[in-house]
Amino acid sequence: MSDGKIKKALKDLSLPLKPSAMKAALMVADMVRKAPPTGAAGMGAVRKQLGQRYEEKGVVWEGGVVAPLIALTPVAKDKPVIEAISLCIYHVINDCPDNVDLAAGAGAAKNLVDLCKDKSLIVQQNACASLAILATHGTETRQAIIAAGGMKQLTAVASALDSDDVIAKQGINKQIPYKQWQRQEAAATALRTLSDEAGAKAIAGEVGAIRQLVVLLGGEGEVKTKEECAHSLYLLVSEPTNRRLLIDCGGLPPLVEVLESSSSEHARTMAAGALKEVARERPLRAYVRKAGSMPPLVRLCREGKGDLSHCEATGALRELSNELECKRLIGELGATKDVAALLQSQDQSVLENALGMLGFMCIIGVQYPDSSVVELSPTAFAQLQDDVFDHSVVPAIVSLTRHKDEVVYNMAVRALAATCHLHAGNCAKAASASAAQSLVALLRNASVDVVANAIKALSAICKGYDPNRKEAARLGAPAALVTLQNGSESELVRGLASDLLSLLGVLPSKDRLANSLLLAHIIVGEAYEQQQRTEVVDEVGLKLAAMRECREAVKAIATKQNMPLLLRLAMHDSLTYVP
Repeated sequence: MSDGKIKKALKDLSLPLKPSAMKAALMVADMVRKAPPTGAAGMGAVRKQLGQRYEEKGVVWEGGVVAPLIALTPVAKDKPVIEAISLCIYHVINDCPDNVDLAAGAGAAKNLVDLCKDKSLIVQQNACASLAILATHGTETRQAIIAAGGMKQLTAVASALDSDDVIAKQGINKQIPYKQWQRQEAAATALRTLSDEAGAKAIAGEVGAIRQLVVLLGGEGEVKTKEECAHSLYLLVSEPTNRRLLIDCGGLPPLVEVLESSSSEHARTMAAGALKEVARERPLRAYVRKAGSMPPLVRLCREGKGDLSHCEATGALRELSNELECKRLIGELGATKDVAALLQSQDQSVLENALGMLGFMCIIGVQYPDSSVVELSPTAFAQLQDDVFDHSVVPAIVSLTRHKDEVVYNMAVRALAATCHLHAGNCAKAASASAAQSLVALLRNASVDVVANAIKALSAICKGYDPNRKEAARLGAPAALVTLQNGSESELVRGLASDLLSLLGVLPSKDRLANSLLLAHIIVGEAYEQQQRTEVVDEVGLKLAAMRECREAVKAIATKQNMPLLLRLAMHDSLTYVP
């Protein structure tokens, strides 16, 4: 394309508005539309050329045609002229970040929002599509669009009907064809690009955006429109005040319908994400369940092809699995197998949500995702723990306690505690997967939450399967626990460590200086327990058993320097114990 043609177009497009402006705008739009998709003379190259600096006889056009086109929008009133200009703006900035930057700097936000009010369907469609592109410029530009009334105007376009009568009144523009419902799809796309901004979320209910997005989602529109609507709702209901509004607008059934039957995985994923956001609030979970969301969520776990679909589906199930009725449904749907299969994912968020669901579903009582330490009640949901056992899920959970990411391995430890709590079968599977080794290593973790969860998980597997208790002792759990009991700044960790020490049969020592060293090799309480199993408890036998145990331990670890200290500790602890 010659610079001469562009300079001629620049003159025709510059203010004041000239009769040749429409022809020039169509010519520039055709430069882009008729260019090859790629290559040196392709669309990208043409757009870049149209945004360059031009100069002729002292007149300078910084940023090429972009600024003149934006400047024309408030003054062009004739329908064919503004249709041509709006079309040209769309083609010049589409897929060209440099030109988007120029348009934002030229005040395009307000001008394009104002164009959404135009009576021409073509102008509305091009203005909405251009706003969707402009919104990619960044937060500042999105805020400018919102401040100019963008949410309100886009909602108005999305709400409009393209009846046969409306299309007939629009008339035919042979150079710029219009397809029915194009403007609504463009408006939905633009709303989606704005919906992650706090300002958009704050006014979405007020301007009717949520209600209209629900209408479009449940209508007969194109798949693309439903994708954009579901995505917008997903972003908007991350704001808590919009969740109840979505329910009141009847938004759950169309979301479930999209999740269940859409041919677009992206639409299904965004619908699952919106349901997840609503389910974050406990009082709203019953609405999500009663809308029939759980069967298609489980299917998306199984049928989804991408990490994002798995992430959103398991995220929704993770929230719902806190509720008793949802736990029962999880069992009826056989969801454990499908979610457990996702423990092979390489995506951190998928792993976190899948582990969260598997853990939450096995616990009686509410688990709060924001709480970093698992809460174990006196009972567990045995039916789902049995499912975990039947599908041999525990070894995969144990494997993830060794994951490189702290968020993942902490969630894996929580899931291990929940699935093994009061369940001997799962505790035995934990033993075969060397769970004690992972958990004992985590007792020295820098995170208080990780340590607390590791102690709870270790307690669960030791209570449920005695070989785990002996293995934990062999691996040095007592020494690490005594250190935590005596030195942790967390009252919770100190209390948990003390309880687990008692479970392991460790006696409280009077001499902290040698305790950790000795306890790495001996659990005196085991000798007492063996004696106490006899019908007649022999206190002398108890003392002698303890002394023999201490002697063997001291022999194994004594050095010339620590011998006196260890002997004093061993004699004192074994002789002063009262069963």
